[in-house]
Amino acid sequence: GRVSYKPTVEIKGKIIGVRTLQDRGRIQIPKVIRNKLNLSDQDQVYWIESDGKFYIMKAIQIESGEM
Repeated sequence: GRVSYKPTVEIKGKIIGVRTLQDRGRIQIPKVIRNKLNLSDQDQVYWIESDGKFYIMKAIQIESGEM
């Protein structure tokens, strides 16, 4: 049957999906999120921490000299 999960912290926003952590810490990003972020195979993503929460966004290539 289907298993339900209750968030362990207050979440403001919408839970898009729940994924099982696989070997070596891998997770599958839900298709709806990949589509919204315009992610394709071999794209890189940023994992961003802010106030104890984590966010994901598509990594952009920074041209040398921009930083």
